[in-house]
Amino acid sequence: MCRPEVKRLLSKAVRIANVEAKKGEKKTGYIEVGETAVERVRIPIVIVNGAKQGPTLCISGGVHGCEYSSIEAVVRTLRQTDPAKLSGKLLVVPVLNMAGFDARGPQGGMSTPFLNPIDNLNLNRIFPGNPDGTMSYQIAATFMTQVVAKADYYVDCHGGDLNEELASYVIVAQTGDGEKDRIAKEVLAGSFDCEFVAISGSGGGSIESASKMYSKPAIVVEAGGYGRLEEDAVQFIVRGIANIMMKLKMIDGAPTPTRNQKVRQRWMVYTRRGGLLYTPPLGTKVKRGEKVGEVRNVFGELLETLEAPVDGVVTFRRSPLPASTNDRAFGVFPHDDLPAPKARPYP
Repeated sequence: MCRPEVKRLLSKAVRIANVEAKKGEKKTGYIEVGETAVERVRIPIVIVNGAKQGPTLCISGGVHGCEYSSIEAVVRTLRQTDPAKLSGKLLVVPVLNMAGFDARGPQGGMSTPFLNPIDNLNLNRIFPGNPDGTMSYQIAATFMTQVVAKADYYVDCHGGDLNEELASYVIVAQTGDGEKDRIAKEVLAGSFDCEFVAISGSGGGSIESASKMYSKPAIVVEAGGYGRLEEDAVQFIVRGIANIMMKLKMIDGAPTPTRNQKVRQRWMVYTRRGGLLYTPPLGTKVKRGEKVGEVRNVFGELLETLEAPVDGVVTFRRSPLPASTNDRAFGVFPHDDLPAPKARPYP
């Protein structure tokens, strides 16, 4: 028969799949999803069960396997979190798309860095997944039901992939609950020292599913790019997550100040012609109708001029020189809060 103190410890343990962390423990392991012809498909999971009571925060990285700065930020947050000093719980997946991470950016087109090479799908377009679907659907469903569903708040860490360059910013999902949406904007997004916050409008994303299925305050944080490990981007995310944990009283300390944020919908510019793509540097201030990009053929002849859709600042651009019809070229955060056209499909 268990002693009363043992029962109390067991009742306060957190278990996901075969990984269990008692109060004051940090435990690592894997959630089994399925298998291919040559390997098991698993999701790495870390449970940090704080010594004191508090909320549960879920943090994920590697939904896109080549967004290295955000993955490193998640790993570094884990290293720096002491369960003995934590109030509440961290549920952390350092790399969700393990096959994409292992492949290190399969070649074959503009979209391939985003994909799971097992079934060539983008995880962040198919949430909440389907346990009866192909492998990406199974990964998404397992993650949502076994990890995100158990959290109070969710932060999904992303960045520019192998073929992108972007300024650091945050995307906020909307639950429709006024108080939870306030928390997402002010507590979660407001913890990151960036100027711009975007409202998510796409379907199939991790935070959209978390907000709609489970009514969780949820954000995506974006930093870094070009498939590089950039220390400034890592620090941007690490400091932001630390601020969140301080605001939620999960760790001691005063949050570092962050700048006033503008909540906007980002405007995207697409190519109409295929050729060599030239786009403006990040941070370029543009005026509506201003000519700020070009597409030329392989002889250097001008095929298309790209114009700024609104007054604003360039905060995103695709980095490969070759472009095809309807590729995203660059993105602009507008100075004014203007409704953006519906985004076109994106890998």
